[in-house]
Amino acid sequence: MIPRNLITTTIEKLVDGGDGLGRWEGRAVFVPGACPGETVRARITSVKKGYAVARLESVLTPSPDRATPPCPVFGSCGGCQWQHLAYPAQIEAKVGILREDLRRIGKFTDPEILPPRSAPGPFEYRTRIQLKTDLTTGEARIGFFAAASHRIVPIAACPIAGTPLNRALSAFCSILTDPADRPPSLTDLHLHLAPGTGEIQVRYFAEDEPQDRMERIFTAAEAALPYVVSQVYYSRTGRRWVRGRDYLVDRYRDVPFRIGDRAFAQVHGAQIPALIETVLALAAPTGKEAVLELHCGIGTFGIFLARQAAGLLGFDENEVAIQDANYNARQQGLTNARFEARPVERAVRERVEKGETFDRVILDPPREGLGRETLRSLIRLDPSKIVYVSCDPATLARDLKILADGGYRLGRIRPIDLFPQTAHLETVAEMIKP
Repeated sequence: MIPRNLITTTIEKLVDGGDGLGRWEGRAVFVPGACPGETVRARITSVKKGYAVARLESVLTPSPDRATPPCPVFGSCGGCQWQHLAYPAQIEAKVGILREDLRRIGKFTDPEILPPRSAPGPFEYRTRIQLKTDLTTGEARIGFFAAASHRIVPIAACPIAGTPLNRALSAFCSILTDPADRPPSLTDLHLHLAPGTGEIQVRYFAEDEPQDRMERIFTAAEAALPYVVSQVYYSRTGRRWVRGRDYLVDRYRDVPFRIGDRAFAQVHGAQIPALIETVLALAAPTGKEAVLELHCGIGTFGIFLARQAAGLLGFDENEVAIQDANYNARQQGLTNARFEARPVERAVRERVEKGETFDRVILDPPREGLGRETLRSLIRLDPSKIVYVSCDPATLARDLKILADGGYRLGRIRPIDLFPQTAHLETVAEMIKP
């Protein structure tokens, strides 16, 4: 007799977050690790109002798209959700989730979704990894958190990280082995690769470590990794030490970009040109437009937009990123681009109060989206076109609906996969003022 909490269900599709959607006793049941079309046996682990969550126990009828995960800790590490799914099926699922979010949340019945830009390689693509460490016991533990926990899953290598980052990870597994010399309060180890130049930055986060101990780690890292040009230590008490530079230099579309240690950079270097090209194509500047860029970062889009526009004004609350953006603009000889460190909501409100006008607005907010008040201020600015770059289809759909309610029409949408093996998707959408 099958236990009460052990069920059989057929997976209809994949949903936001990456789980498979089945049905049980008239409610939705979410099953991580399942593929669309599969009949699975799953164990109910929690029941909520209107839905349940289950753990996959066995696959009774496997999907032809089921793949063998190359990572030995897939399923316990919280980083990837879809290594069990063939890459073409991942792209199909991501576009399906985007379309469903636009329909269900945004109320867009027939959006014009352009063909997705798949990644050139579904593995060894990440240029940044954020490792968790526990150096307080006899055996050093370096890895990633398990899903929905603070338990470290130790790893020797990560299949989605670039080869130079895996070499760095291997080196640190050796460097931090000796209990007598390793920093016991080190909690995070961030590795950042600039694929355009080969430079590597290491960032260390700890409670508070003596500088001489960290200097020994810096020296060991330099000896093991000749491409490390930047090492930065941060303590919870606010201390910060730098060995070498506090920035990397990368190249996007053959243009050099400085990226400070506290600035944001995309994680898929090979897809950044496609992202820039898409923003330029949807913005379609002709040389006459005034462009406003929000959450501009280091100027990844603004440097290229300014070349094709009358002028560009960018805002971001990250002061390091703004310093990088202005430096990058100067290096390119741009006199029509200016970047300022200011909270985006306040910056947009000030533009409205001053009666300034813009022909194009480019948005690249964090995962939580832009915020209702900022969107309302944007509508009052009345640009002819808004180009929205998003890493979360659900918040994208929510924000696009606010813009549509404010008089804008949804134009073309281009999905760009920056995150193979995960349920995340980068999307660029245009909103047009009729």
